[in-house]
Amino acid sequence: MDKFEEIGRKLDEELTRLRRFVEEEVAPETERRTASFLREVSGKLSEAASKLEARYAARNASQKEGATESNPPAGNPGT
Repeated sequence: MDKFEEIGRKLDEELTRLRRFVEEEVAPETERRTASFLREVSGKLSEAASKLEARYAARNASQKEGATESNPPAGNPGT
């Protein structure tokens, strides 16, 4: 029975060491890398949003130009 208790104690010690390692070594690095990744993605999303807004603005401007060319001014019909 002493062997099982010893094995249990060793497992508890190793699990404690593993938990401490994960909390102190792995988690901070993972958080740092995740923050960096999110900043990079945020920048790319901002660029994509700017491109979409520019396309929308260009499309809107060309539609307005087409509307003014096809509709003559109201005061001069037929000239």
